Amino acid sequence: METVEKPQAVDTVEKEDSASKDETKEKCEVYSIRPKLENKFKPLSAKEIIHNVLFEQLAEKEYDEAEAKSWAKKITEIIRERLKKLDCKKYKFIVNAIIGSKNGAGMKVGTRCIWDAETDTYAHDSYNNDTLFCVVAVYAIYNYS
Repeated sequence: METVEKPQAVDTVEKEDSASKDETKEKCEVYSIRPKLENKFKPLSAKEIIHNVLFEQLAEKEYDEAEAKSWAKKITEIIRERLKKLDCKKYKFIVNAIIGSKNGAGMKVGTRCIWDAETDTYAHDSYNNDTLFCVVAVYAIYNYS
C-alpha cells in the first residue's frame, strides 16, 4: 500500500486581521504542491538511460518479428526500473517503445497528452542498426495527490 505524503510547509507569512482595529498579526503556513527543483524530472538524465538501455539490449540483435514484442516489453521494463532510481518523488512514468524492421518504408507516430507544462515532461531517443529501428518515449507525469 502506497503512503500518502503530507505536504510540507514551504514558508510562513504574517497575516494581518484587517477587521480588527488592534492590528493583530497571525502566522500562517504556506504550502506548495509543486515539486522542488531537486525533485523535478530531468529529461537529459532519462534520455541517457534510454540511450544506454537501447544499446545494451539491441546492439547484437537482428530484426525478428516473433521476438520484437518481447524485446519492446523488456526494454520498457528496464527503463522504468532505472527511472525509479532517479528518485523523482511523486512522478508516474509511461514508457512506450516501438521496434520495427528497416525495409525502406516510412512510419509516422503521433502522441497527444494533456498535462501541466510546469511539472510534466518527456524524454525520447532512438536506435538504428542495419535491420531494425527502435524509438522510445518516456512521459513523466507529476502526481499531485
